[in-house]
Amino acid sequence: MAGTTGKTTGNWLEAAKVYLDRRVITILLLGFSSGLPIMLVATTLSTWLREEGLSRGEIGLFGFVFVPYTIKFIWAPLIDRMPLPPFTTMLGRRRGWMLFTQICLVGAIWGLGRTEPGVDLWWTAFMAVLVAFFSASQDVVIDAFRIDSLPQEEMGAGAANVVLGYRLAMWVATAGALGIAEWHGWSAAYLAMALMMAVGILTTLFAAEPAEYAAEPADTAFAGQDRIAVDPSPVATERLQGVGGLFAFLLVWLLVLEPLSLLFGLFSPFHGSFTPEGGGVAVLQIVAAAGACILAAAGAWIGWLLWHKRPQAPFLAKNFILASLLWLLVELALYAIPSNSAFMGELFGWLFVVACWLVASTVVGFFGVVWPYGDVVTPTTVMVAGLWIKFLFFVLFYGFFYFSRRAIASFGLTPLDREAAIHLWTRRAVVEPYYDFFRANGVRIAIIILLLISVFKSSDAVLTLMANPFYIDVGFSKGQIALVSKTFGLWMTLAGTAFAGILIYRIGLMRSMMVATIVMAASNLMFAVVATLGADAVAISVQAIAEGRDLTQAELAMRESVGSDLLPYFTLLIIIENMSGGLGTTVFVAFLSSLCNRHYSATQYAMLTSFMQMFAKFIVVPVSGFYADALGWNGFFITSTLFALPALLLLWLLHREGMKVGSARADSHASSENGNPTEPENK
Repeated sequence: MAGTTGKTTGNWLEAAKVYLDRRVITILLLGFSSGLPIMLVATTLSTWLREEGLSRGEIGLFGFVFVPYTIKFIWAPLIDRMPLPPFTTMLGRRRGWMLFTQICLVGAIWGLGRTEPGVDLWWTAFMAVLVAFFSASQDVVIDAFRIDSLPQEEMGAGAANVVLGYRLAMWVATAGALGIAEWHGWSAAYLAMALMMAVGILTTLFAAEPAEYAAEPADTAFAGQDRIAVDPSPVATERLQGVGGLFAFLLVWLLVLEPLSLLFGLFSPFHGSFTPEGGGVAVLQIVAAAGACILAAAGAWIGWLLWHKRPQAPFLAKNFILASLLWLLVELALYAIPSNSAFMGELFGWLFVVACWLVASTVVGFFGVVWPYGDVVTPTTVMVAGLWIKFLFFVLFYGFFYFSRRAIASFGLTPLDREAAIHLWTRRAVVEPYYDFFRANGVRIAIIILLLISVFKSSDAVLTLMANPFYIDVGFSKGQIALVSKTFGLWMTLAGTAFAGILIYRIGLMRSMMVATIVMAASNLMFAVVATLGADAVAISVQAIAEGRDLTQAELAMRESVGSDLLPYFTLLIIIENMSGGLGTTVFVAFLSSLCNRHYSATQYAMLTSFMQMFAKFIVVPVSGFYADALGWNGFFITSTLFALPALLLLWLLHREGMKVGSARADSHASSENGNPTEPENK
């Protein structure tokens, strides 16, 4: 007995020692550096904006600040391979990029704190986007550093530590920043957060560069093991050499839909202003229009070549697709960077947003509320929806030449030794993971899964930028929000996370998804309870903002009195909301991880989380403020529970299709450790 006890104790002690490993401690500190910036442009910034008197609609539009977290996979290959003298020369590829992004974050966070949202909101938005961009870039290199640095047996400890560091940073960036702002102002709060980046900088300087980093390009290293070339699709019949199916859809898009979309962009109101402002905006708008015309013409020419089965068509088409993907980044910059945006709206983006508005307005109409067309169908929402739809189209178009039996029958498969290096890399990095996902699940189930991922957290996402402004309106002080929502709430989130693990073990993953969807939606009703009890304070806040003035001292005292009376209800609200959020996030991460193939785990995980953000972050979050303005806080929270209905319907469809999900596939990782374990917090 004694011997057995001693052996067990030794095993536990040996296992615990992994957390004392210098590399694992390094990951903990880098996790802190990774988690700090995101909350500074999320809940903390929204609190500041509400204090400055911004409307809920204006605050909701700051949801577009999160764009870099969604599209970071676009520039990740550059961070992975491109040297950055003198940083990479002195510190190595991983540490050099880390130090560069961290120094940039110090400047961007400090700069954000120096802006004045009530005077020049554009500069606040611009600096927030910079923080998000360098934060997303830091996430890319920290994740790569973690995977390169840790041996397989320490991956679990590394994943646990990076999440722990990330959550601690979230608390510092919310509770800590709000506490400092309460006593010393927002500029001091953001300066303090910028200085906190010293944790990551010092860790980077004293960490060891991964010793076994392979700098050889993947297209060279795996040229002899190309799965597509070794095992191509079977030769199609003569029937497949005609125009039909996906091939016909691509031709209709290039020859019909894109030209119509160009006309829509030129003559509809959904484009940037051609009016010069400071001499530059008209020029940028001309650039946007010229680029759209050139790509539409090039696309029509490519379509004509494909229709006539010209031998050079596949090569030219793939080059056209890569150029179009790069142009999407230019369009995003033309929209986001100038104070008076330059961009061209897309017909299909408008149709998608109008469809969303029709559904939403019909639902809220049952409650006697009219949701104006102009609050949802805006140049911003049309622009973002159009970018996403075009991105998905070009990925589909690119994959057509490698994975469509009709394409292989009509044009053949380019031999490996004749394939351009850039196309080899793009095929493996972007296209093949998509193809593997559809092949493993089947097209019908794969589409349902992607739709589910897009809407699963909608009832939770709609509160992303609205919760803190609501707390302010009801009468809670920044100190109370910091203590109850951010400090106490952190432990409630961890409790919900722990319960999720037990729930999945007891009832299975798919049933847990159903429970999490219902619980997240139902938790919004507690907000409605607090809104009802704090109606007097809300009336004071709404009236002052409607009149365009600050609250008087008497109004502030009256509002804070209401907030003090509601503290017990606020605490109950945070218990329910944060536990449900922890439950939903954990169950969702387990679901996403179960869908990833080990060969493509990082890419597929990034792909799936991008779909998660596509609808929730860029449709739901930006219009959430207008939604709240239209319905008021009570109507907003009550009807937000209906956002769970699409997810419940899709879960039922997956059950009817017979989909069963437990652990990850046999050739998959059982966890998200090769993805970004902190990613769900960014959504």
